[in-house]
Amino acid sequence: MNHQLKSSLLLLTTAFLCVFSSCQKDPAPASPADEATVAKAKESLASQQLILSSFHIAQRGAEDANGLIADGGVEERTDTCGNVTVVPPDPFVFPKLVTVDFGSGCTDADGKFKVGKVIMNVGAIWEPNAQISVAYDNYAEDGINVEGQFVFTNLSTATAAILSIDAQQIKLTDPNGYSFAFSGNQTYTQTAGNPTWWDWHDDVYQVAGHINTVLSNGETVNWLIQSPLEKANICNYISKGTGVLDVNGLPVLVDYGNGTCDNQGTFTINGQVYPFSM
Repeated sequence: MNHQLKSSLLLLTTAFLCVFSSCQKDPAPASPADEATVAKAKESLASQQLILSSFHIAQRGAEDANGLIADGGVEERTDTCGNVTVVPPDPFVFPKLVTVDFGSGCTDADGKFKVGKVIMNVGAIWEPNAQISVAYDNYAEDGINVEGQFVFTNLSTATAAILSIDAQQIKLTDPNGYSFAFSGNQTYTQTAGNPTWWDWHDDVYQVAGHINTVLSNGETVNWLIQSPLEKANICNYISKGTGVLDVNGLPVLVDYGNGTCDNQGTFTINGQVYPFSM
């Protein structure tokens, strides 16, 4: 993908959304109905954070598969928890099987405790429509087990690094057995850092697309991004952008902020604003 997608294609590492129980910071009193809706909204947005996480792990895997280096050394990254193996190791032989093994557990740069393996099948990522598939082997983040598969497709142009991500039958399960499943498609378009392909730290992406979630009680939550989400590699969180969660027919506006790198956002339900933490 012409270094366009710059390291930007392989495995994950950028945090869940405080998956099933992010804590709100002193919100205004909410009605019982709104409290229930906020809880469902936060649960469902764990899917968005997992896609972010898988994107970063895929970036890392792509770099190792392609042998991307700068100034004679491997590109410096901040998400280095776990060990990476590449088979075959030959630099120009594809596809490759890339495994990120977190073993019995380690705390990554995003603050998440990760165990198990992330396994990727990596194509010749610089070629148009090349793909990377990401699957899980007894993998969990902060005790949340992850199943299913992501498929990354290189849609880059001569002037822009673009990656399509398909979430296929993803399932998240907490230690108490609570789970939900989701599928969807999102597009990551690089908006900064493309000329300096060797520097992971200055990359910024805009995210568009949708996610469809089915909660464990059978209720549905559909997530549609309105203004593109902004995600910089150096920030563990989405820092900007809006979207709407349809929680069984009730619209919930989600606002990730003004571009400041923090873990705060807001839900708006029937005109009432409720802060939440990622």
